[in-house]
Amino acid sequence: MSIINPALERPELIAYFLGANNYSWLHFRNGEKKLLSKPISYLEGRLPGFIRVHKTALINPDYVQSLHRPLRQKMAGKIQLQSGETFPVSRRRWNQVAQSLGEHLSPGNNEEPLQESVYLDDARPANEQSNVGRSVASLFLVTSDEQNAFLARQIITKNWPDYRVETIPKSIHLPELLDDLAQSDLPALVFLDARSDTLEQLQTLQRLKNDQRLCRVPVVLLALPTDKSVIEGYERQANSVITMKEGDMAFAQVIDRICQFWLKIAELPAYC
Repeated sequence: MSIINPALERPELIAYFLGANNYSWLHFRNGEKKLLSKPISYLEGRLPGFIRVHKTALINPDYVQSLHRPLRQKMAGKIQLQSGETFPVSRRRWNQVAQSLGEHLSPGNNEEPLQESVYLDDARPANEQSNVGRSVASLFLVTSDEQNAFLARQIITKNWPDYRVETIPKSIHLPELLDDLAQSDLPALVFLDARSDTLEQLQTLQRLKNDQRLCRVPVVLLALPTDKSVIEGYERQANSVITMKEGDMAFAQVIDRICQFWLKIAELPAYC
């Protein structure tokens, strides 16, 4: 028996939907989730009160905690749910989302700083902050290890001052975030740390490489030192697969050496 109609009859129990091609993940407020055989556009039509914050996310506005403007021009804004989860808001949808949420959010719940973000780290070294406001190339690092993210930011800021590094803990929204950027603003390099959240990182890698525009962005997969990890990375068209043990103390140095190759030596074709 289909769960779609019973679920949609109780929208107050729903937190959000995430689209996955012709399917959608239904996330309930209690943490339960179900896979539905309907595209997110169908659900948007059935639930006109819900808000489409970008092309793969449909949010229950009653479950929104706060809305946050983009940190910089040409970047996505953010929306935070009562669970603490955050989602990017497409630049093209920002005005519509802000207007739709006006009656659901009190002034005190708007523009409050987030404790964590799915997009940008707010805490930056002072010399990296000086890049804000001028056009610089970016590097994206996806890792759930906060210490490694911090060390990588430090060494990139020191050794590669012409690049701005963005670190995020999850990759699930990365294709949508990059798709919202102009071609000239796409990152020069993406690192996916697949030593944890392996399936999510591999799925994100495949989505990036299947996209006609984003496939041009070089992606380096950091994987555990097993044949399976290496094969899976190259099967999904990673530009490089670098094997490292989990907890490797030389993480930042490895990132620096990868930058040496990809930013100074390697040349990429103009098409995928």
